[in-house]
Amino acid sequence: MAPKKKAGKGPKEPEVKKKKGGKKDPSPANKPMETPISEEIREFYHIQIRDLEDRLARYQQKWDELAVQEKLFRQEFEQLANNKKEIVAFLKHTLNQRVDEITDLNEQLQSLQLAKEMEKDAFEAQLAQVRHEFQETKDQLTTENIILGGKLAALEEFRLQKEELMEKFMLLEDQLRKQENEYKDYVHNLEKKSVLDKDRLKKEIIQRVNMVAAEFRKVATSQMWDTTKRAIMENNTVTLQLAKISRQGMQLLQENEQLRGNQDNLCKQLELLENSQKVMARHSRGHKKIILMLTEKCREQQQGRAEAKQLRLLLSQLEQSLMQLQKDHQALRSQREQLNLQLERQQAEGQRLQQELAEEQKVRANLETALAQATSFLQDIVQMQPDEEDGDFDVVFQLQRNEMLKHLLVMLSSAMALSRQMAVSPRRESQSCGPPKERRCSTQPLKTGPLLQQLSSVTPYQLGGLGLVPRRIHIPPNPEDLRLLSHTTRVGNLWAHSSPEIHTSGSPKRFKKFSLPEVSLLSK
Repeated sequence: MAPKKKAGKGPKEPEVKKKKGGKKDPSPANKPMETPISEEIREFYHIQIRDLEDRLARYQQKWDELAVQEKLFRQEFEQLANNKKEIVAFLKHTLNQRVDEITDLNEQLQSLQLAKEMEKDAFEAQLAQVRHEFQETKDQLTTENIILGGKLAALEEFRLQKEELMEKFMLLEDQLRKQENEYKDYVHNLEKKSVLDKDRLKKEIIQRVNMVAAEFRKVATSQMWDTTKRAIMENNTVTLQLAKISRQGMQLLQENEQLRGNQDNLCKQLELLENSQKVMARHSRGHKKIILMLTEKCREQQQGRAEAKQLRLLLSQLEQSLMQLQKDHQALRSQREQLNLQLERQQAEGQRLQQELAEEQKVRANLETALAQATSFLQDIVQMQPDEEDGDFDVVFQLQRNEMLKHLLVMLSSAMALSRQMAVSPRRESQSCGPPKERRCSTQPLKTGPLLQQLSSVTPYQLGGLGLVPRRIHIPPNPEDLRLLSHTTRVGNLWAHSSPEIHTSGSPKRFKKFSLPEVSLLSK
């Protein structure tokens, strides 16, 4: 509107001048008459001209100001339009970046899901393998229990055989008593037939016989006590071994319960991870909805700075949500690393337990083979019988039996040495382990140590031990002297030297002394 005003003012000024000129145009004849009027009119016109000039200056100033304001407004309008275009371009660029980031995050989430599924499959496979191993160990333990039941049955049979041997021993004692009575009767008959010289010999013979009987009874009673003590010791060792085996079974059951607890913890952790995955999926859906809403708002709100501010606020919220997503992603990574560490620890512990189990099985197998061989040797020894011609006094039979017992003793001592070596090696390995694993590595020697100590504490049979251990060097009787003696004295000498239940160190000398008067008597 300002230029139009200027256009209107432009033609008005010449019209005023024309009027002024028209008023000045009257004829020159009338000029001298109108001089005072013209001066007033001139002053009036001058005043009017000044006023108009002032007004023109004011209008010109206003027009300049309006032109400057128009330029400023146009510049601001152009700047606002440029700013609006830049803001829209920036928002589009940032939106594209956020979309790209969201796609990257979605891809990462998919990759994490795939990795989680793979880890889940791996964990399930490991769980199946662990269950299979536990089933195998359970089967092994059941078989071992069956074997131990068979061993108990064998021990029961051994006890029955032992009772039979004790009954035989009692029968032999009765036979000895009968022979003593017969011998006394024989001596009494000899006393009747002998002369006064023989009375002295009879008295000496009776004294010697009484001394021998007393010593024989003492030796028999002492050996009976020794055999009963040894039987009690054997029963105690067997009960201790059974208690040790039951303790080991309980320890294995406790380890199974611990592994089951670890399995339950892993299942709970898997459930927590699945719940977190569902929450992340919900968050991603919410973020997708928010992004769609933002795009709609960006299309609708492209008209002002307020809309731009709202978009900035929404973008800040999106950045915060992305930061939260990144934090959640880092937390998931840390959880995965912790799970990997736990898995490695469990695998190392499982390998250690397998090694310990294998070593214990080796030690047990060695001991079982040694015991089986010992039982077979004992059965062979028990089943051995002398020839019917020689009766119970076969020297070859006694030598063979002694050699077999020596072989059995050597075999048991070698088995004990091997078991001690197997027990020493795990202790060295436990000492080589680090300080945090000392408790775990020291479990195997604690298990095998007491058993080996118990086995090493079991002493072999001493003299009078039912003939299961070879005797010391015996002094056999002279066959020439035996030929000269009677049947009863011959049987007594041979029984004193050959029977495994009764043996005295001073008996051969006494019997030699006893044989001299018999020889002289028979020669007479």
